[in-house]
Amino acid sequence: MKKHPFYKLAPKGRNHMYTQPKTSTLHSNDRNEPILNPSQQSESRNYINELGIPYIKVNPYTDIIDWNYLFIELTDMRSTYLNGSSLEELSTHDDLMSLSFQLVVKVLENKEGAEADFEEGEMLVRVRALSPCENGDVYLIFEDRSLQKQFEHLLTFHHQMEAVSHIAAGVAHELRNPLSVIKGFMQLAKLTGDHEKYYDTVISELNRMNSIIEDFLSVSRKKIDRKKQSPAHIMESLIEIMKAECLLHDVELTLNIEEADRHVYANESMVKQVMLNLLRNSIEAYGGSNTARKFSIHAAACDSVYRVIISDNGKGMPDEVLEQLGKPFFTTKESGTGIGIPLCKKIIEDHGGEFIIESKLSVGTTVSLTLPFIPPSN
Repeated sequence: MKKHPFYKLAPKGRNHMYTQPKTSTLHSNDRNEPILNPSQQSESRNYINELGIPYIKVNPYTDIIDWNYLFIELTDMRSTYLNGSSLEELSTHDDLMSLSFQLVVKVLENKEGAEADFEEGEMLVRVRALSPCENGDVYLIFEDRSLQKQFEHLLTFHHQMEAVSHIAAGVAHELRNPLSVIKGFMQLAKLTGDHEKYYDTVISELNRMNSIIEDFLSVSRKKIDRKKQSPAHIMESLIEIMKAECLLHDVELTLNIEEADRHVYANESMVKQVMLNLLRNSIEAYGGSNTARKFSIHAAACDSVYRVIISDNGKGMPDEVLEQLGKPFFTTKESGTGIGIPLCKKIIEDHGGEFIIESKLSVGTTVSLTLPFIPPSN
């Protein structure tokens, strides 16, 4: 059999009600009988045509005994290919017909309808094989979802472009401040001839720019290098650093880190980055008015995860701020980038865990994060 061409088109069958031309007819169920006009077709066939749906009909031997022009339009398959052919024969030449044949076989075996999606390039067709008729014939109907797929792709692209625009604006905004400082001090250095006087400030601003860029790159990284290790060990390795930070900023640190007999797959440096970020956020949130500063960490195994709860008694946040907190570039700090919390959330979620923030104004903030244990089978 000559292989027919297959094109990615035909939204008409789905989007417009099909009207049978007067000069066109549908194929008869009996190949030896004259072709019948639409008024002589079965009630089921008329219903399908009125819905504007491409279809073919096969007998229990998968011989193609009926079809409509919407099917021909969808597949660009000529009537001469269908006349006298079986679905099984066509399945050897075309992937869509192969899927259709598999569905018919399934329906004839189980005596109930079945459906599946066929996807090729930009074409997406949902194929439904209806339950067998009383005489064993099976209707196959084809729903062209290509336009829906293209619209979804366009919508996704639109959202991606919005995100890129947002990120670009954020990067530009955050880099503009240190650049302005560097420009100003370089101009002063030229006027005074004293470059050494402004050297430390310029280097500090350059390091700040590098830190901003690293934060944005961290958000975009898709792969992280993880290895099997004890979650309690990761927490314990942070103790001395956190003690020093808390001592420096007059914060009372409370630690309760419990051992776990199971391991996690984790990137230790990234988890540490999350913990230190949360600590520094809390220190900044205390401000100058809070003298009884407290920061606590409780870490323990909890069912299938290792849970870490971080709490402070800082200023806390109102609900409207809390709702915006996880969005990139949102910050309540004058010099903040708005990338810290989204980055922490992304790191933990990339590890398969959860990152939840709860806060109450004038009471404090609590962050709960989890790292899933490696399943016993692994």
